[in-house]
Amino acid sequence: MDGDATQVGAGRPGSPRELFGRLQQGEQRDRLLVLRAATEANAPVYVAVLAAFVAARERYEVEVRTDRIAADLDAAGLEVDNLDAALDQLRQWGNLTWTQDTARVARLEDFRQRRALWQLTAAGQAAHDAIVAVLDASDQSGSLQRTLFRDIRENLQELAGALDRRDPERAYLRLRDLDGSLRDLAANARDFHAAVAQLRREHDVAPDRFLAYKDLLITYLEQFLEHLVAQRALVVRAVQAVEERGIDRLVELAAAGDDSAGLFDDGDRAELWRERWDGLAGWFVAPPRGAAGADDLIGATTAAISDLLSLLRQVTESARRPITRASELVVLARWFRRLGTDAEAAELFDAAFGLGRPLHLGGADDDPETTPAATSWWDATPVPVPVTLREHGRRPSSGRSGHAADFSAHKARLAAEHRAAQAARAEAAARLRARPVEGRVLSDPELAVLFELLDRAAHQRPVGDAPGHDAPVVIEGTAARLEPDPDGMAVRSRRGTLTLSDHRLVVGAVAAGAGPR
Repeated sequence: MDGDATQVGAGRPGSPRELFGRLQQGEQRDRLLVLRAATEANAPVYVAVLAAFVAARERYEVEVRTDRIAADLDAAGLEVDNLDAALDQLRQWGNLTWTQDTARVARLEDFRQRRALWQLTAAGQAAHDAIVAVLDASDQSGSLQRTLFRDIRENLQELAGALDRRDPERAYLRLRDLDGSLRDLAANARDFHAAVAQLRREHDVAPDRFLAYKDLLITYLEQFLEHLVAQRALVVRAVQAVEERGIDRLVELAAAGDDSAGLFDDGDRAELWRERWDGLAGWFVAPPRGAAGADDLIGATTAAISDLLSLLRQVTESARRPITRASELVVLARWFRRLGTDAEAAELFDAAFGLGRPLHLGGADDDPETTPAATSWWDATPVPVPVTLREHGRRPSSGRSGHAADFSAHKARLAAEHRAAQAARAEAAARLRARPVEGRVLSDPELAVLFELLDRAAHQRPVGDAPGHDAPVVIEGTAARLEPDPDGMAVRSRRGTLTLSDHRLVVGAVAAGAGPR
């Protein structure tokens, strides 16, 4: 699941290496000419003709005459002046092909006139589908589907069972479902965050449009973020359970049960499923170097919440303040329109935007005979220019410039304070686990470590429908677990007594492979 996985199957169809090699061949590049139907000046006509052929194919019409295409376009309210030229151009690009129509030939002259039966090629169909997909891509708002995490977790559990039973068909089906669920999750999250980013980039958002659903949108993001954090730990454990049974066994069973390959497909299905498993596992489990896909999604969702709150403040402020930057620019434009001369416009421009005439550097050389006045700056000996003049446009004051501030001592003091705080925290954790928590008065450093352990352990409890887990939390070699106890627990400190109802916080040292002891 690290960077080495990108080299596996680098030559498989669709990989960067495979596409790079194919497009180095002129014949392969020529096959992409079918996409010119969407980029040429007459693209609306070409795309409409392709859509007419696709509609005919859906009616199970394999070969279509020119007059039928003209009739379909006319029925759609489209006027195409030179349909024959458009058909010929699509044929040259490879979108269409044609054969001679001999069914209507009754005279010798008919043979000399081209009567074509047109067919849509596979590349033409693919070009039409690609055009539709690209045009519709910007309309995909996406969604953050929380139910997919449950589906992924259940499929991982069933996959582990299939490995135990050595069932190749079930292993393939579960791995295929996992691959599809993760693809849907990533694609929907990408489209959703793209839509949110587009909303954040809009500077003319009407207050009523944004305020109408701002609470719903922010709540939606917060709930998804909480669900993602809670479910990720469960999915990680399910992934680890599958990997404990052996990735080699997994890919061998999936390849044995995979019957989706064509008759003449000689690709390595096991290597393909190994790559997909590495990608799936790496989406939830962070590699040794880098971040997991779940971490990126958490970061994007957190940034979206922060940016939406910032946008909310901007919208509410603009709603309360009638004067905005846009209104000020409109007023300035009216002033420019009323001016009569260019000189007045230049003066107003300088005043409005704080621009002035450029500053020209000049100065006499210590030895005028060494560097003549007519020598270009590019050729002359470099002249030291003061920082204040070079960067701020101000002439330096008389006297020697002061030295730059040296913060090394301050940085060293802060580093020493940090090391001392860490050592004190570790010492407090050691004292906390050395003796039972109850029956004595905890010091303030011990109480701080206890509060941190209690906070982390409480977050692992099951909340609502989200299941929790009982793994111990560890801080500086001190482990703790929150366990149910009808008698509760009382912790005394110099600041007072902390009472835990129906629970007990078990604190101890970290034992190898176990919780607190």
